[in-house]
Amino acid sequence: MLYGALNDLHLYRGMMRGLDVLIDWLDGNDPAALDCGSHEIMGSKVFANVMEPTTRSLEGAHYETHRRYHDVQIDVRGREAFMVALGETMPVEPFNEADDFELVDAAAGIEGDLADGKFALFIAGEPHMPTLQYGDDGAQPIKKICFKILADEFWDE
Repeated sequence: MLYGALNDLHLYRGMMRGLDVLIDWLDGNDPAALDCGSHEIMGSKVFANVMEPTTRSLEGAHYETHRRYHDVQIDVRGREAFMVALGETMPVEPFNEADDFELVDAAAGIEGDLADGKFALFIAGEPHMPTLQYGDDGAQPIKKICFKILADEFWDE
């Protein structure tokens, strides 16, 4: 996971092809202006999923993983917490190839939050649990963007 200020995302230029595309796109676009739904940035290689969920309790939540895509997540309104699993994971649902999605549980994790111009980049294969309630705030509506970035090894398929 990379975690920091969205304004510093350019410091990671050169790490992955799709991240460079996203950095260039962010230089000329305001992500907060995007409506809910899916928005192509570079076809299916880099795109934005904009949503307005309500944060959820940790109770009953599971970590998700992806094999083909990295996630860069930001909150454009509100604040959510997230967790990243540490150590071994146990499958909850089998991997769904069509949706590039799997649910797992883990005994331990670290947490952060997305607000105040922060981003988190969850690497493909890294178990993460987004859209959690922050502190004692309870369930809150947020507007968030999950930028999907195709992992470099899949670009030439």
